[in-house]
Amino acid sequence: RGQRKNPRKAVQPFENKKRKIDIFKNYEANGVEKIQRKLEIFSTLISKKSILGCGYVGLPLIIELSRHFSVLGFDIDQSRIKELKSFIDRNGDYSAKEVREAEVVFSFDKQKLKGFDVFIVAVPTPVLNDRPDLSCLIDAAQTVSSSLSSGNCVIFESTVSPGCTRNVCLPILEKGSGLKAGKDFLLAYSPERINPGDQSHALSKVAKVVSGLDDKSLKFVSRLYEKIVPSIHEAESLEVAEASKLLENIQRDVNIALLNELQVCFDEMGIPMDSVLKSASTKWNFNNYHPGLVGGHCVPVDPYYLIDEAKKFSANLPLIAQARKTNEEAVINFCRKILNKLKCPYASSYVLIHGLSFKPDVPDIRNTQVPSLKSMLEQNGVKVDIYDPNVRPEVAKNSFGIELLKKLPAFDNYHLIVSPYDLSIKRGGRF
Repeated sequence: RGQRKNPRKAVQPFENKKRKIDIFKNYEANGVEKIQRKLEIFSTLISKKSILGCGYVGLPLIIELSRHFSVLGFDIDQSRIKELKSFIDRNGDYSAKEVREAEVVFSFDKQKLKGFDVFIVAVPTPVLNDRPDLSCLIDAAQTVSSSLSSGNCVIFESTVSPGCTRNVCLPILEKGSGLKAGKDFLLAYSPERINPGDQSHALSKVAKVVSGLDDKSLKFVSRLYEKIVPSIHEAESLEVAEASKLLENIQRDVNIALLNELQVCFDEMGIPMDSVLKSASTKWNFNNYHPGLVGGHCVPVDPYYLIDEAKKFSANLPLIAQARKTNEEAVINFCRKILNKLKCPYASSYVLIHGLSFKPDVPDIRNTQVPSLKSMLEQNGVKVDIYDPNVRPEVAKNSFGIELLKKLPAFDNYHLIVSPYDLSIKRGGRF
């Protein structure tokens, strides 16, 4: 990549070597023939990719793909787009230098999506009242459908129930575009594996599961992603790939629930959990999980997607449902444990919670259980402060109404210092 005279000037759409190249200029063919032709010349052409969603999943894709293709980062969050245009990643995964050097065009204008070859959808799929909320995914599919052309490829990365890509997204794309999947455009699913704050398992360092509606879709998506990841695993179907993503996170939820349940048991027995784990982990096939409050964008969400879909097939998943219930109640058990170590009346007690994000050393507050813990303690009269240097104070204030401490206070000011990450409780100087 050549040196730019002014590294901070606004990026012009697809200039220099990333100029727009019309793959099908003077080439008359139907969608299938175009797709086949694109596969044949894929390795030698600079084509245009658009990423819908510039968050924890979308931005890594944008950065990595921009090393090989012209890329548009699209998001309906105008403040996010404004920040990225100023080379600011609010999530802290990329420096200003990394965002600037990616030479990506960021936009919230849907009209900018027209003329692209590939659309990758990486939008949130949360739950609402323990049911899948596909509103963002459906909106994204409708947005893509209005810009879809013959010979294009659409790839979904959002976590969904098995069958969602085929039964929900495909009909939306076909209806909005007037095109036929498999005949006029390619359709693929490749589940994201982003772990916020974990650079050792970044997108470019882990294997990627891919799947396609048909062989052409599978071949295309494999050749696309092999440019940015070390290895590719081709799943047998869209549904296999969708189910594999759910399994990856459900097994974590179930195992953490086991540890949270044993934590309560061993506490009653007066046996230190950390000592038990140290001993058990000496066995060669022991899976080393730890008790804790489960949050984030995947583990506390994904089980509900499979539970909901299983009901349509009259399949019961009592173990998964109970694990989710156990982990949701972990915050209640932790609160009780804290109160048991304090003296009544609680109104004279001071507790410091060391951490607000859903896991250590990241700014990600999605589905964090800490606000619930704070509320429970305060309802019992406890004075609670929270310190987390990784979360921006304005984010904590706007999201939860929480005033974060600006600096780590002296522990002598508190009766207890507690961690939501390993459920540890330490005595402060007030005891």
